[in-house]
Formats: sequence, structure tokens, C-alpha cells
Amino acid sequence: METIEKNTCQKVGYFQKPHGIKGALSMIFEPQYDISLEEEPVLFVEIDGLLVPYFFSEEGIRFKTAESALIHLDWVEDEEQARKLSGHSVYLKNDDVIVPEEELTVHHLIGFQLQDPEIGQIGLIERVEDYGGNLLFQVQYQNKEVLVPFNEELLLDLNETKRTITIQCPEGIFDLE
Repeated sequence: METIEKNTCQKVGYFQKPHGIKGALSMIFEPQYDISLEEEPVLFVEIDGLLVPYFFSEEGIRFKTAESALIHLDWVEDEEQARKLSGHSVYLKNDDVIVPEEELTVHHLIGFQLQDPEIGQIGLIERVEDYGGNLLFQVQYQNKEVLVPFNEELLLDLNETKRTITIQCPEGIFDLE
């Protein structure tokens, strides 16, 4: 069986809980992925560290809010099967993510490779946190979660094709003990 590499996918959300008794799942997702979820017939669910493909059933997806939806998947036909997927992360392949024609926002940088001119590659941006206008990129660096502050003055290069962003990181931020 061929597996999907996690670095070729982006985490878009997670299954919160079953909805009803016919296998529907309530999904929480990042709002920038709504178009991608609507257009893509397959999701990848992280189970035991592997990404397992699940296809939408005929009922598909029904959006409840800008960040939640009811999902119906093939082969998930009752509440018990849906409960087994509750809490699991949901991914889409990078190639299947649709970036709207609008201007690129910082939340579209999730999945980009963060780089520093001195350190080189740091890690993939997993989340973008906004604390009252202070933006932080969450990355894994040497197996530790690091929050990297970001503002436009720190930006050195942004390559949408290669999905990389190079910023001048604050000195000492990666001195992990």
C-alpha cells in the first residue's frame, strides 16, 4: 500500500465529533480552506501517524459556519464508525489546495517552509497565531515547538512557487536548551 507523505499535505482541520446516527462528522477547519474542501473529493485523515484517504460520499459536505462543516464520507455509515475518526487531523494534498485569486494573506503561509539567512531551513509553518496584531508562526525546530514573531519588516523573500518564506529571525530565538 502506498502512503502519502505528510510533507506533501497541509493540515486543514480536524474531526470534532459525530453528528447524528448516520455517520456524519462535524469538522472544524481553517477558513482559508473552504473552497478547497468544497472542490476536492478526498481528504486524508491522520491515523496512527499515517495519512489515510477518505472520499466524500454522495451527501458530501455542508458548511455550517466559516470554520465548520458536516462531512459525509464513504464507508462511514454509523455513529460508531464516525466516533472512531473524532479528534483526528484532516489534511489535503498541497497540490489540491486552492488559493483564491485574492491577495495572499499570512494564513495562506501555513505549510510554507520557514527559512532564516543564517540558520537556513527552520521548519514548516504549522499555524499562524494573531495576538492583537502581533503575528507568530508556529514551527517545529529540532523537535520542539517554537513561536517565531513575524512582521513585514522581517520579510526577506517570499516564493509562492517553492512555498518558502525567508525572514530575519530574532537573534537567539532558536537557542534551545
